[in-house]
Amino acid sequence: MPEIASDTQKNKLHIGNLRTQVIDYIARRGPSVPIEIAQGLGRESYFIGAILSELLQSKQVKISHARKGGSRVYYLPGQEEKLSVLYAYLPDAEKKAYDLLKQNNIITARQAQPVERVALENLKDFANQTAINGETAWQWRLYKEEAKPEIKQEATKIIIQEKQMQIMPIAPQIKSDQQKPIIQKQQEDTFIGDIENYFKQKNIQIIQKEVIRKNSESNLVIRIDSQIGPIDMFVCAKNKKKINDQDIMLAHQKGQNKRMPTLFLTTGEQSKKARDYIEKNLKGYMVFRKV
Repeated sequence: MPEIASDTQKNKLHIGNLRTQVIDYIARRGPSVPIEIAQGLGRESYFIGAILSELLQSKQVKISHARKGGSRVYYLPGQEEKLSVLYAYLPDAEKKAYDLLKQNNIITARQAQPVERVALENLKDFANQTAINGETAWQWRLYKEEAKPEIKQEATKIIIQEKQMQIMPIAPQIKSDQQKPIIQKQQEDTFIGDIENYFKQKNIQIIQKEVIRKNSESNLVIRIDSQIGPIDMFVCAKNKKKINDQDIMLAHQKGQNKRMPTLFLTTGEQSKKARDYIEKNLKGYMVFRKV
């Protein structure tokens, strides 16, 4: 007589088949939320959720940062281009940042407005954060470099401008023993050094550090020892003469994104609007300090 499979074996086989069905569904339909997969396969949502968690852990599927109707979407490796379906569900500021980044491929912190920088930080499905000459920048995740033309005979140099790349020929130069290479010194970021010294004097540990613009703006995460245990805080440090309410709102939003209270450090003074905004809206959520 043929051997009868045990209940455990049957369950394993059933779950294995369901995993395959979920993967096949996403392959056919593209990035999907759990309820869509459950309805498409005629299964319970909680059961599909458990299968998706297993597939996510084994890296057979990925999950988006942005949400569709309140839920993140699951997609297969290689389906990143299809995440554009999330565009319709992005907040207006992130839609504008999406359009700008897709058009330019690379945007530096210097080129972006404060609101755009926050939006770019939230476009984790579409933007890769990097650094160019020590400055924070975002690159379109699906950006593919065009094939470079073959260069013959004459040397070339690449001049990188803020929004485009030009290739210009260089006339052959005559070598001279008297010529010496010109070494340009990079501008030292004294502002971040002052911030680090500020925390060092107060025995506060710096967990993370990110320079947005040299000698102008930096973001940090610090850890403060307290009687109830260590407390992590987001720090927005600005080297600016006058801090307005927009500066305060953007810093608070960044802190909220990290789910941390915010410490605003600056070399300047806060405007009346900034002071009033903190008093009315951010008591207990933000601390303002001049350094």
